[in-house]
Amino acid sequence: MTTAIKNTTPESTERKTHRSPLELLALSLFTALMLVVFLQFCTRYLLNDSLAWTEEIARYLMVCIVFTGSLILAQKGEHILLEVTYRLASRSNTKPLVLFAQLLSLIYYLVLAVFAGLLALKTEQLLISIPFPKALIYAFVAMTLMLSSWASFLRLKKLSKLTGSEIFEKIDGPADEARGI
Repeated sequence: MTTAIKNTTPESTERKTHRSPLELLALSLFTALMLVVFLQFCTRYLLNDSLAWTEEIARYLMVCIVFTGSLILAQKGEHILLEVTYRLASRSNTKPLVLFAQLLSLIYYLVLAVFAGLLALKTEQLLISIPFPKALIYAFVAMTLMLSSWASFLRLKKLSKLTGSEIFEKIDGPADEARGI
């Protein structure tokens, strides 16, 4: 079973009526992807002559959506984790395990951000179908990974201030103690 350490304050359980700028960006990218794929479908199957640029644009829009979504989840602390590890370990080991996992996430984001940044700096190619630099796409990925690193660092700092029991409750919820688990 996978879950995330979620923010369970009363404010977080209410339905949100406004979206963050990152969520709006992800929604805009997804809408653009949907339009491009619909255009591709219409031209290929209805007109029997597909537009060459739609597949490539759809692919890169998907890449941007994935990394934007990853950043949103990193900020919210909702990336999946294997809670079985925390359930099998004693409560005294919960905090070190969670901090270690968060530190690994931070390092992972940083390493990927460095590689994406280097790739963006070295790439001079344009997309095949339209004159748009690939380096800008790689720079976007590097930026989202750097922001994910920052979010992971802030989360690590926040988690380090909690006790092992508080972290365990965020993972497992207080109701499990009442059930005798």
